[in-house]
Amino acid sequence: MAKYSLEFKLEIVKHYLGNYGGYLAVAKKYNIQDSIVRRWVNSYQQFGIEGLKRSKNQTHYSV
Repeated sequence: MAKYSLEFKLEIVKHYLGNYGGYLAVAKKYNIQDSIVRRWVNSYQQFGIEGLKRSKNQTHYSV
């Protein structure tokens, strides 16, 4: 199971995009790292809600 739900990620992104503070302020409010907020916001802006969904494909590498 994912550590953060899609709903939680979307809440964080909407909070940030609603101009309620910068990455640091939003991260502090939700007690997560600012780099996570930045990554989610960038993914959302680039790919929409699909960018916040967890990838179900696992990459396998040959040795």
